[in-house]
Amino acid sequence: MLDHTTADDETVFKNLLVAALNDDTGGVKSNIVQVSSLLMNLALTKCEVAMSMIADPQFQAAAATYGQHLGEKLMKKAFDKLN
Repeated sequence: MLDHTTADDETVFKNLLVAALNDDTGGVKSNIVQVSSLLMNLALTKCEVAMSMIADPQFQAAAATYGQHLGEKLMKKAFDKLN
């Protein structure tokens, strides 16, 4: 899924991170819906995941790993700007 992530997708995830860092509960709730939609779209359209697999614990683990790796990538980009 990381290979198929666009700059727009990264922006959606950044918005979630910023809302979380700002303790913006409403922002977190609305952005988590957008991130969930993004994950579903990537999985179903770019990664050949069937709808029946979305509820599978393996997919959920993969989605969590995707979020972790994307978050790390975005944080690295942010810290690189400080240098």
